[in-house]
Amino acid sequence: MLEKLNDHIANCLARAAEAEQGASEAPTKALRSDYERMAEGWRRLASSYQLVERLEQFLSKNKTSKATRPSCPPIKAEIRDENIPAGAGGDNAWRLHQISSLLIQEGDVRALYEHILDAAIDLMRADMGSMQTFDPELHELRLLAWRGFHPKSATFWERVHLDSACTCGLALSVGCRVVVADIETCDSMAGTCDLDEYRRSSIRAVQSTPLISRSGQLLGMISTHWRAPHQPPDGALRHLDIIARQTADLVEHCKTEALLRESEEQRRWLASIVASSSDAIIGKTLEGIITSWNKGAERVLGYAAEEVVGKSIMLLIPADRQDEERMMLERIGRGEPIEHYETVRQCKRGSSIVVWLSISPVKNAEGMIVGASTIARDITERKRSEEQIVVLGREAEHRTKNVLATVLATIDLSKADTSQDLKRAIKGRIQALANVHALFVQSRWTGAELSSLAAQELAPYVQGDDVRIHMDGPRLLLKSETAQAMALVLHELATNAAKYGALSVATGHVGVKWSLAADGGIVVRWIESGGPPVNPPAHRGFGTEVIEGQIRYQADGEVRFDWRPEGLACEITLRR
Repeated sequence: MLEKLNDHIANCLARAAEAEQGASEAPTKALRSDYERMAEGWRRLASSYQLVERLEQFLSKNKTSKATRPSCPPIKAEIRDENIPAGAGGDNAWRLHQISSLLIQEGDVRALYEHILDAAIDLMRADMGSMQTFDPELHELRLLAWRGFHPKSATFWERVHLDSACTCGLALSVGCRVVVADIETCDSMAGTCDLDEYRRSSIRAVQSTPLISRSGQLLGMISTHWRAPHQPPDGALRHLDIIARQTADLVEHCKTEALLRESEEQRRWLASIVASSSDAIIGKTLEGIITSWNKGAERVLGYAAEEVVGKSIMLLIPADRQDEERMMLERIGRGEPIEHYETVRQCKRGSSIVVWLSISPVKNAEGMIVGASTIARDITERKRSEEQIVVLGREAEHRTKNVLATVLATIDLSKADTSQDLKRAIKGRIQALANVHALFVQSRWTGAELSSLAAQELAPYVQGDDVRIHMDGPRLLLKSETAQAMALVLHELATNAAKYGALSVATGHVGVKWSLAADGGIVVRWIESGGPPVNPPAHRGFGTEVIEGQIRYQADGEVRFDWRPEGLACEITLRR
């Protein structure tokens, strides 16, 4: 068994060393803390095994085989006492040896608690017993195992607080063993519910011994009970102290194991988060040498871990920002975390990205800062969106002013014989502007496609399968100013054709064609045919002024009219 103990101790110390190494390399503060707690837990567990080893070495000198156990003579003075019957010392040593053996074996911890409680009851020649664990947060004892209680009493003592009158409550309050030789003569129990429960379970005498860890922390309580008044002998209590120490080791062992499992789960959880994070998480030394690189870093910056681990972080820093990185490493070396820092990093493919950084110092097991953990989030698209929003806002402001100016000019220049005619003219022109702005919204204010613009303005004059209007030309995107001017021009031409030209009669036709000019401009031709005879106007009308004004001043183009007998023809040249 000593060999198995040595294996356990060596394994615990090795795991502690691994956890310390993990803490020194952890990329995040939280993960580093988990590793440090894990290392401390393994060291404590190794110490617990070492204590059991010393106890086992002592007992191995005095134990007897199971076959000769009944006739075993009394052993060393530490185990002997004149108040214990002959042979009992050997029985107690054998029981302590069993507990030592069970303590280092894997198995059912609950069954081991039961076994220890039985050993304590046998050792103290008691009739009943109980074992409790201490909850430091609630400052109360919780029942682990019991023997001989009435079920209602066991339920009553499931949790014991400081104000309880039972011996374990008193021992919890004073921090040492409490012995009551006769509960009926104990003034502190008179008239209490605890006294009622003692009577329900036929208990007259009781002792409660705290379970204290090697570091002095209260871990629980072990109690034994007698049906008759009884004062336990000092020798039996000293033997009980040995069991209490072993039990404290067991409880601490279980708590340490639970903490280690929890820490391991947290470590794996954090490691999984780091591995699967979409953000780049990078570990580096204070000299800027990369020590860790997650999948997020590979996705964001383009490098695989084997390409960058062991190399300088300056690989990722643009030439004009390397002083910035040195400044950040100096701040980290002084223990200053860096939060919400916006900068630029260079990817493997040569492009630059905008990143949001959060950098934390990394400490080793001695608390010295040995490196830094960086979380980098790619915010390039967000920055582009923000810049685009600003541009669009300015563009919308400009367009709004432009539209309002155009509306005001349209109102000032509009003429008609009656107020109703004037209202319709103004309404139609404003509607043309509204229509083209709907196209701007669809294109995110980049402009309007010419065929969509023409179809939109001529739509009111197309009915069913009407083929009087024919449009033809390539897909061409007009910039906003030009598209706005063309919307008003097409509106004026269509309105004029509907009132006086080809669209005023059933036999008339309108052709709208556009093409690219040799110099890169756009030529738009409006040709009417089959309508009423057309004579050149005696004076320039309002529609002509609107068309020429929009093309020349808004679209920086030219317009030419040709009043032919078969219908109006208009050629518009736009500069792109």
